[in-house]
Formats: sequence, C-alpha cells, structure tokens
Amino acid sequence: MGRRRSGFTLDSLTDSLPLANPPEPRTTAQLRRLAADVLAVSTNPLDGAHALDLLDTSYATPFAAAARARLKAHPAIRPLIQERYWEPWPSLGELQALPEGSLGHTFGQLLADQGLKPLPDPVIPPGADGDDRYLQLRIRHTHDVWHAVTGFPPTLAGEAGLNGFTCEQLRWPGCALLLAADLIHRVDDDESNSQDNGIDVGRAVAFGLELGASAAPFLAQRWEQGWQRPLQDWREALGLSPSLMARSPFAKGGAG
Repeated sequence: MGRRRSGFTLDSLTDSLPLANPPEPRTTAQLRRLAADVLAVSTNPLDGAHALDLLDTSYATPFAAAARARLKAHPAIRPLIQERYWEPWPSLGELQALPEGSLGHTFGQLLADQGLKPLPDPVIPPGADGDDRYLQLRIRHTHDVWHAVTGFPPTLAGEAGLNGFTCEQLRWPGCALLLAADLIHRVDDDESNSQDNGIDVGRAVAFGLELGASAAPFLAQRWEQGWQRPLQDWREALGLSPSLMARSPFAKGGAG
C-alpha cells in the first residue's frame, strides 16, 4: 500500500515536547529513541524491528513501571505473578490436532497461517526483577492467543485493534505508542487497506478499546489449562458475548 513520508524530523518531534522540568540524560535518550521508533512505525507499520525496539525501550520508562505496579496489585493477576505461572505449551502440530473450534486449534491455525510456531518456554530470573521480566514475557508470548480470542486478525487493522484492546487492559505505554503510530499512519495513508477489505483502522481501534473495557483481564488467564476448551466458551467466560463480538468490524471474515 502507498505510504507518504511526512515532513516531521526526529528533532522537531522531540524538541517540541513540553517538559515541566529538564529531564535526566537517560530520559532524553529514551524520548529520542521512542520518537524515532514512532516515526518509523508511523511511516511503515510493517517495520517490526522498530516496533519491538519501541516496546523494549518503553518498558524501561517510569510509565511502564507504574503500569507494572498496577498489574501486580490486581487481585486476579497477582497470583500468576507470584507463582510465575507457566506450563509447557503444545507444539504447533499438537495445537492443530485439537478439536476444531477449540482455543488451541484456533491458535494453532492462526500461527500456521503466518508461518509461525509457539515461542519457546522462557527462563525467568528469580527475585523482584523476575516479576517484571515475567510480565514482559507473558504478555509477549500470549500475544497471538489474544488475537485468537478477540478475533482480531494479524493484519494492519487487526494489530491496531489489538493494540487498542491491550492499551485498555494493561495501560501499557508501548502499546499506547504503537496505537499512536497506527493512527498517525492512518492520517498519512492515501490508499484503502486492501489487506483488511477496507476496514478502517480507526474503527478497529475503537472496537478494541470497547472490547478491552468489557472483557475480564486476559493477563489473569491460565490459557495452558484450556487449550481443548471451545473458543466460544472462553469468550463467554471472559465477557465477550456473541452480541458484542458481532459488532466487531472483523465479524464477517475475520479471524475467529
């Protein structure tokens, strides 16, 4: 799809940020790096390297620390963090062999369609730092599970919708910045998104925010104990009713 480059420069983006007090050098470096990442992803939403760098860099900011503190205090999420909950994940073949319509089968098909396979189980360090690492890895590893459950396909508009969902559920600064990049690109994009049959990114984001506000905390779910469970059962248990899901811009022909 056609993408026009805007006239913004990195210096114009960072120098115009209103700061109440002179920032520490590290904060200045973080802002410049994040601004560069946002500019790159706004220009090309398929730029995975800058998107991952944006997520990693934002994770070291005070905003991410505040978000982590909020998640650690959540009564439904706290037990998983305390026990560092993780069970071995099935292979791609094992997922695809599960009953059609189950969470595991849907997740496996989504991965196979992208030429992917489940990420390897992580190694999480002990101590307080391990809590932060656990949150980062848990969110990253379950990203495609969230795609399967929410019905957002792994397309430009689908990723934007899931970014909206994740922002509402986690208040994650990295996802907020990706969401900003999605909407900036929408302003600068002069062609319809054929990959999503013309589905507007703004509509996807709006539905993602609504869905995130309506659903139970996805981060509190022990997905590993329910791969065989029907996807529809999962959705209803999480507050994603058929009537709500029917309003999704991806309801006709989307994933799930």
